[in-house]
Amino acid sequence: MEKLKAYLEEVHRKASYAEELYGIKIRYVPIIVEEKTVVLDRENKKIKRLEEKIIENIENGTVELYLTITFGEDIGLR
Repeated sequence: MEKLKAYLEEVHRKASYAEELYGIKIRYVPIIVEEKTVVLDRENKKIKRLEEKIIENIENGTVELYLTITFGEDIGLR
């Protein structure tokens, strides 16, 4: 269990660095991406399974669409 804890702390540190570098808040970090996606919730440091609807939205491009729209507004694209 200590090995997992150390690994998750390292993932958290890397995500923190990416947040600083890109200026984008990262709440969930994928841990397992297979039939069910398991993520580390950085806000409460719990491991969670994503609901089927979230996975469906990722696969059909809905999440990417929202990210693109938000990104465009954040950097001033019109």
